[in-house]
This record gives sequence, structure tokens and C-alpha cells, in this order.
Amino acid sequence: MAAPAGRERAGNGHLGRDKLVAAAADLADREGWLNLNLSRVAKEVDRHVTSLYSYVDGLEGLRREVTLLALEELGQQLWQAALGRSGPDALVAGATGYRDYARSHPGRTEALTTFQDHDDQEIRSRAQHLGEPVNAVLRSLGLDESQVVHAHRVFFSALRGFTITETSAGFRLAESVDDTFDQMMALFIEALTVGAWPQLQATAASA
Repeated sequence: MAAPAGRERAGNGHLGRDKLVAAAADLADREGWLNLNLSRVAKEVDRHVTSLYSYVDGLEGLRREVTLLALEELGQQLWQAALGRSGPDALVAGATGYRDYARSHPGRTEALTTFQDHDDQEIRSRAQHLGEPVNAVLRSLGLDESQVVHAHRVFFSALRGFTITETSAGFRLAESVDDTFDQMMALFIEALTVGAWPQLQATAASA
């Protein structure tokens, strides 16, 4: 059967790791991250499933490569959003870029929230690079390094929760989802810009 119009199958010609990972990522976007498996990917690229082991270390290795791809793509989007902007404008642009990426690539974005390997240095390095534009803005607004860590976590946790809901179950009430997104960002930025970001006392270590 011919490939659908407008979509070249990876099996047409040399495969290679990059084509395989891109095909797997596209499949995850269309059918869901949890539905990604070697048999389905092999069919997608017109290869026997055993041939995929020449490029990746099984399904876990393939999932890792898709996660690395998503980190790289989203990182580029956030860095691009920050160019020529500063302060709250840069935060809003970065958040909007994250949301746009999540809506266009739900499977890739789910990979970022579910793939867990805290000892993987390459994953950690790309994740840190992705978050640095946001951290730079937070520092410019007067937060110390401890507060930057907390604000960074709040920023990305809010975005992840919002986009997961928006791209999966969806928001069910009639009010504009765009307005909700704008209000979420406005609340976050207000806390930063009026000097109201919490300054918590250090918690004493338990005896």
C-alpha cells in the first residue's frame, strides 16, 4: 500500500537513526506516547522489527532517543522565543512556545513528562539547557538562586499541567482556555514583578 500523500515513509531509502527516531516521534504524536512500540514503529518505517536493534537499544532506547529529540526541539523553541525579549515578555513568549509545541507534538511532550532516568547525563544536560532562558529571566527579576529553583519548578509544573489537560481530557467549561492561560501567566508574573515572591525560612533538618 502506498504511503499517504504528503508523508514520506522512512522505509523509502536508507533508514538511519535520525529517520527512525523522527518516525517514532511522529507516531507518538499521532497515536500516543504509551502506544509507542517497536512493532508499530517497524511497520511505520517498512522494516522488520529485529532490524531496529541496529539503531536503538530496544524500546527503552527508542523512547530515550525520542525524549532527547523532544528536549532538543523544545529547547530550540524556548531559546528562540527569548531572543530580543526580556523580563515578563520573555516569560510569556517562552510559555507560549511551550504551549504551541505541546499542542503540535503531544506525544513528544508526554515523553518529557514520563521518561524517567535521573542518572542519564545527556538527558539532564539537555533539560538544563532547555530551562536556562527561563532561569536567566528569573535572575534578572531579582530572585536569588534558591528562589530561581522554586520559581523554575512552578513555571514548568504549571505549563505541564495546563498542556497535559488541554491536549488530553481538555477543559470542559465554556470559558476561553486562552483566557485561562493568560490569567495563569499574569498571576505568575505579578508575583515576580511586585516583589511578592515567597522568601521562605530555611527548614531545620530533622533530628
